[in-house]
Amino acid sequence: MANSETIKSINIKTVCNILKENESISKTDIAKYTGLSFPTVSTVIEYLIEKNEVIEAGMKNSLGGRCAKKYSLNPMYAVSLILYLEGNKINWIVNDFRKNKIDNGCVDSKNRILEEMDNVVSLVKSRYTQLASIMIGVAGTVKDGKIVSFIEYKELQGVDLIDYFIKKYNVPVNVENDMNVAVKGYWERHDTNNKEAVVNIYMGYNGIGSSMVLEGNVWKGTCNFAGELHYLPICDDNLKYATSGFNGVNIVEYYGKIIQSYIVLVNPNLIVLYNNPYIADKLDEIKNYCTLLIPKEVMPKLIISDEFINDYEYGLIKMANDLID
Repeated sequence: MANSETIKSINIKTVCNILKENESISKTDIAKYTGLSFPTVSTVIEYLIEKNEVIEAGMKNSLGGRCAKKYSLNPMYAVSLILYLEGNKINWIVNDFRKNKIDNGCVDSKNRILEEMDNVVSLVKSRYTQLASIMIGVAGTVKDGKIVSFIEYKELQGVDLIDYFIKKYNVPVNVENDMNVAVKGYWERHDTNNKEAVVNIYMGYNGIGSSMVLEGNVWKGTCNFAGELHYLPICDDNLKYATSGFNGVNIVEYYGKIIQSYIVLVNPNLIVLYNNPYIADKLDEIKNYCTLLIPKEVMPKLIISDEFINDYEYGLIKMANDLID
């Protein structure tokens, strides 16, 4: 049987979830939507106001009688920092407690990545003492807070970024592969009803990568290696092409073979190809190439999306908020 502290914790989480879903809401409506009693809701709201986590947000329109107060999350109760590495740049964004962007910047970081990341965190911490989480995205294989692939960011290989920043700034930290974050962002941002498996493929400054969601969960593989497309036996020297701009590669065939592999091994509903100059006008050619070997009735929907950054940032923001108590 749950004790009183457990019940209190559950009630607080329930009320906070409703507050996150609404710009502002009255105690009566919170009770209505959660099934909690009005006295319980009142107790939780007063507790959250004392913590400065919730603020009063005006009055509800009256249909007759006394107007009820409305409440909302205090947007500046806690802020989160997301950083993501793309090529030699560190992009960073600060979001408030309601996931609104309140600050951002971009830093060149060639050969001094950790130092520049540290400078960004220090700057944000000095501006926002309520910094409550740090989420880092990288184009590389990540395991237990470390970059373990040898193609990207050699300076950071073997560095436990989670441990480094937690010890220095005493806030929760997470580090994740960019494609795993982006596919999570896509899944959260789009209508994925009736889709059991979604795959995304992206070519950026660090080569090409992929990830997938299976029944609502990001599949990383047993060693977080799933989606490292550089190692597929597609070209004579796939790693060489990945690090030299894919010069001399038939890009339709290249993408086609990747897609064919996913169809045979995963049989996804949807494959999202994030746009780049190589494939901007080649969707039909890629589809036709795939159907040379793949039966049309098992072909997933293929789309080209221009929203990699939107999906990526959304995934990072969501994961940063998940780190906040």
